[in-house]
Amino acid sequence: MLNVINLLRKSQNDSVDDKHLMNMYELLFHHYPNPVYILDVDGSMIASNAASKVMCGKKVKNIQQFIANCIPQPYIPTTLDHYSKALNGEYQQYHSVHILKDGQLMDTSVQLQPLFNQNEIFGVVLLISDVTEMEAQKAILSKLEMNVHNVEELVDIGTWDFNIVENKALWSDQMYEMFDLGIDESPTYEKVYERIHPDDRENFDLHFKKAIEEKTIFSISYRIIKRDGSERVLNQYADVLLDEMGQPVRMIGTSHDITEQVQIQSKMEEQEEHVKKIYDNLDAGIWSVDVREKKVLFASTGIESISGYTSWEFEEGSIVWADLIFPEDLSYYHSRQETLSTAKPPKERYRITHKDGSIRWVEDNTIPVFDQEGALIRLDGIITDVTEQIKSEETMAHLAYHDYLTDLPNRRMFENELDDVLASAGILQKQFTILYIDMDGFKRINDTLGHLKGDVLLKEISTRLREKTPDLDLVARMGGDEFTILLRDIKDSEEAVSFAQKLITSLEEPFFISGYELFVTASIGMTLYPIDGEDSETLISRADTALYRAKEMGKNNFQIYASSMNIESYKLFQLEKDLRKAIKNNELLLYYQPKVDTKTGSLVGAEALIRWQHPEWGLVSPHEFIPIAEENGLIISITDWVIQTVCEQLREWDRSNVHTVPISINMSPKRFLRNEWMQTMLNIIEETGVDPSLLDLEITESVLIQNEESFISSVKRLKEIGIQFSLDDFGTGFSSLLYLKKFNVDTVKIDRSFIRDYLNESDSEITKSIIHLAHGLHLNVVAEGVETEDQRTFLEQQGCDIIQGYLFSKPVPSEDFLAFLLKPVLSTQQTQPIIPVEERREVFRIDFTHSLSADMTIASVNGKQALVGTTEVLVENMGPGGLRFLTHLRLPVSPGITFDFHTHILGESVSLPGKIVWKQEQKSDFFLYGVQFILTPSEQTKLTKLLNKLSIEVLKTPIPEGCPFIIIEGIEYLSNKMTK
Repeated sequence: MLNVINLLRKSQNDSVDDKHLMNMYELLFHHYPNPVYILDVDGSMIASNAASKVMCGKKVKNIQQFIANCIPQPYIPTTLDHYSKALNGEYQQYHSVHILKDGQLMDTSVQLQPLFNQNEIFGVVLLISDVTEMEAQKAILSKLEMNVHNVEELVDIGTWDFNIVENKALWSDQMYEMFDLGIDESPTYEKVYERIHPDDRENFDLHFKKAIEEKTIFSISYRIIKRDGSERVLNQYADVLLDEMGQPVRMIGTSHDITEQVQIQSKMEEQEEHVKKIYDNLDAGIWSVDVREKKVLFASTGIESISGYTSWEFEEGSIVWADLIFPEDLSYYHSRQETLSTAKPPKERYRITHKDGSIRWVEDNTIPVFDQEGALIRLDGIITDVTEQIKSEETMAHLAYHDYLTDLPNRRMFENELDDVLASAGILQKQFTILYIDMDGFKRINDTLGHLKGDVLLKEISTRLREKTPDLDLVARMGGDEFTILLRDIKDSEEAVSFAQKLITSLEEPFFISGYELFVTASIGMTLYPIDGEDSETLISRADTALYRAKEMGKNNFQIYASSMNIESYKLFQLEKDLRKAIKNNELLLYYQPKVDTKTGSLVGAEALIRWQHPEWGLVSPHEFIPIAEENGLIISITDWVIQTVCEQLREWDRSNVHTVPISINMSPKRFLRNEWMQTMLNIIEETGVDPSLLDLEITESVLIQNEESFISSVKRLKEIGIQFSLDDFGTGFSSLLYLKKFNVDTVKIDRSFIRDYLNESDSEITKSIIHLAHGLHLNVVAEGVETEDQRTFLEQQGCDIIQGYLFSKPVPSEDFLAFLLKPVLSTQQTQPIIPVEERREVFRIDFTHSLSADMTIASVNGKQALVGTTEVLVENMGPGGLRFLTHLRLPVSPGITFDFHTHILGESVSLPGKIVWKQEQKSDFFLYGVQFILTPSEQTKLTKLLNKLSIEVLKTPIPEGCPFIIIEGIEYLSNKMTK
């Protein structure tokens, strides 16, 4: 105490008595609310007031102990620096952080006041102020400012501050962008006026001046014309600010580009981002409540648009916010309020009743403020009207599970519903059915009449499907022109079949759209639970498989999965599924078949023929996958791939100094339906640098008929750069002489069917006539499918220019065709007898006089069960180790695919699993296959005994009883069956 009085004496007159000094001491220390310390020049702690007890964890004797115990490590250097300056007589004020008695940290403002006596420093006063709450408020305001800036950028709103007296404005970046002004230009009223649409200028000027004269809000919508001539619509809102004399001096406001809203005549109000603008210009309620006094300290005018009540009504207490809470949300609101006393809850949403009686959704973001003791003293917050956002979210939730065009449930909702039905059906032992529907002929209508009418047709189809489906069942659009129906509870398959039949009949009725009478039909694939699968993926996949079978069976019918699939349809289904990946996975190949001079055998060209090296089905013929590509539209990209690949191959041969010949490319008629086909061709030629005269585009008569007008100019342009055109399959279509003349083709190709049957008088006369006609029009003639010397001789006698066929070569890979280019005079191929691999079997076999009928199915593919129906094949011989069979199917020699053969031998049912180990092509697109059985030793022993009995019986008669032998020759039998 004495030390303090001595220090005080140094700063006072000697006349001041000790009692007066004690009073000053009491005033400084015991009554001052913030911590105060007095130190001498040596740093010793002379005294500290009562408020300093909250500091540190123990009593300190000097500045060194104070710093060590009360200052966090990062702030010690700064504290020492400021203290040193204070000892040199400089007043210091700075921000710091101090450690409280309970170990908590406190944001502080520190003052160091030097004490002087006759210009000599004899001590320092250390004053510490708690600014924790102030820093928190700064953070809130900073976050609010950042949010406002983000909102401004997000919703394309510009803010501005216009000085009425000086005719100058301060604009945000969005304003400069909105009005096409440079950031260095000074915005004035005149520059804004110049941008305003001439028809809107008078009204704008009238409202602007009226707002100033009447000192009212300035709110208007008007058009502006940007420098590029485009029009935009702005909505402008501003407040007029007055000086102390009540005269208008400034306008502060916002400009909002509402062009898109005006164009679509949307009535949606601005989203809650708009609500986060500060105070009066924004649709947000910003408020502050004193919890102890239960009084609203502040409420922005934005609260009025949300609740219908003015900010004044809340501030003066006539309206209490809790009284507006929707009754069903009131208990939730009160429970949330209780959590505010201990922590800040997350943003929450609830409903209020607006003054006009409407129900509004609001988002409540409340920030609790606590005093030093941790008691809740104030609540600050922002209330946002999110009614429209809630509606939008509900709309989005609807769109997430419904098709945007037809408003039917979409694939996601269908699969969810199916999962629910599966769960209940398993418990309740119920049956249900899935129908997978594809609209036959829709693509044709869509391509012909356009997508708009196609969309209307899809809506009409959806309506009809809903009308014909029971209310408790589900109709969904899976995409494109594919739909599904879930019949949740059926008694038996007959009920599902009856429904499908009625549905097909209903869809056969015409649709009347924009004056057109349109006809489409439906192909339907069906699966039954639990017969065809017990999970959603299997049921949908198999329904899709059955659908493919329905389309294969001529469309406008339905097929049930379990009875619909044979090997051929299963293969086509797999090919369609995998075709989209073929280009991406580099599975497509080009083979080249030589074209030779009929007389000399010299190589004069080749035809590029596509193949597909399928990972499971081996080399797939274009006859199998090109129709699929034509159906699903992939033919466009496949055709472009062929053109690109041929051009790249020609470039490679040219760079290798190999003499090349023109290559023919088959062009799909559908490729010419796209306007850019010619430009694509030119781009590829330019990219590869290939000589256009080495390209020969083979087209069919259907191309000429479908694309007559647009095709002529394109053909002319391509022929000008050297590309040749050949008319393929001439004689099988319309064979119009007018088209030959009009389209100026270079070559006519005679279809192989006329060459195959040239001995037939009518076919030979047609062939002669085509050759004579083509030469009369100065066209070249190519004959396809030439396989024998007799056919070549006949064509040579008729003057046919070029022949193509197996007589000289089958289609070969590019590396094999290179040998023809290096030695361009071809000799005819001599047919060599092929010894099948199965002939080398050491075990005995039985060669049947007549073929044995067997049902073949695919058992598994790469270890996965295939679940495929059966296809009849003809077994020509059999032994304990395997068999040989004849079929029209193109099957792979693949160890990953196992087959199962079922037949009867001497009345006994036999099932024989095995793998194809060799393949031999026969005439007329038939194939012989060798199969190696996969049998256990006991199964092989049993089969051997049975075959021994059969070998004895066939010696007695070629057709033993209990064996389904076919009397008719094998290829003839299968051909007749395929025709039927």
